[in-house]
Amino acid sequence: MKKIKFTLKIIIVGEPAVGKTSLVKKFVSGQFTKDYRSSIGTNIFIKKINLENIGETTIQLWDIAGQERWINMRRSYYSGAKGVLIVGDLTRKNTFDQIVKFWVPDVKQYCELTPIVLIANKNDLKEEINEIEINTLGQQINAIGIFTTSAKTGENVEMAFKIISEYAIKECY
Repeated sequence: MKKIKFTLKIIIVGEPAVGKTSLVKKFVSGQFTKDYRSSIGTNIFIKKINLENIGETTIQLWDIAGQERWINMRRSYYSGAKGVLIVGDLTRKNTFDQIVKFWVPDVKQYCELTPIVLIANKNDLKEEINEIEINTLGQQINAIGIFTTSAKTGENVEMAFKIISEYAIKECY
């Protein structure tokens, strides 16, 4: 029996400097770089993975810039997304406040039924927000998964991307 091949568009959003690009690079290439360069518009990465009981999946990862000046372009970047990773920075509580105030409403406006995974990144640094607050936020935004990650160490990075991919396939195909 031949397994079906899937192609998914997954978008990654959140405030500037939460580690979106670092997470994607860690997942795609296994690399982590300390230098920060803000994304311009969007960066697109592609990775093929094998998902258990699903088969070969090509994931298009759209790493969308968090700066306000890109707000008018987001609608086109969101188009066709099958899953959303929303990232907050554990060292800056306000990045989680913005998830509720801005990112979820923005995503829901253009991707109403798209599954969301909440990522609390930078768990290798001193945290400003605790696990209870993160779980409460995840429930509030109806996240299908909540992951505490580190792009630096790689902790839970692959798991977060695989879960959103598996869920997106189940929901969309």
